Amino acid sequence: MKISIEKLKLVRPYENPKNTNLELDANWKIEYKKISSNSFGYICHLKMEGEFSISLIVEGIVEFEENINIILDNISQTILDRLFQILVNMINLTKETHIELDINDIKDSSQVKIPAYKVAS
Repeated sequence: MKISIEKLKLVRPYENPKNTNLELDANWKIEYKKISSNSFGYICHLKMEGEFSISLIVEGIVEFEENINIILDNISQTILDRLFQILVNMINLTKETHIELDINDIKDSSQVKIPAYKVAS
């Protein structure tokens, strides 16, 4: 079996919560659509409500080695578990970052260059 993700959409609050112990209610659903004899497309909606409301929508494909007509519950649980891991990583990647620049060290202040870093592959 192969589970892939094709699209991700994350909607998160602009500010991070100050409390490190958050209590969030998670609502989720996964919709499947058969696209071939051995694969299903899926759309997962994950919404967290509470002090740090987040919405994550993921589209992907589940492929099997043989023909299959139903999706078992453990596949949905596997997808959901993986999405929670992705969600934590995406929150960390999108959190507010402070960069301090000393304008006196820059010869031409009209062209400030900030190096880009690859943060995920």
